[in-house]
Amino acid sequence: MNRILEKFWWAVAIITLVAVIYFSFVQGFDKWKFYFAVPVLAVIMALVRKFMSKKLDRSKATKNQ
Repeated sequence: MNRILEKFWWAVAIITLVAVIYFSFVQGFDKWKFYFAVPVLAVIMALVRKFMSKKLDRSKATKNQ
């Protein structure tokens, strides 16, 4: 489940980044500059998910020993 959600957040980050860049060119950067926070937050969520997944794997390995 963690791997699926991690990939989901990476997909959200890429899609929103492409959309914000496109709309920035079409409608003007000033109108869309604050929306660049959305892909940044999605990347942060993906990295947190990856970190927590590794931590959970290490915890399970330690518990099994």
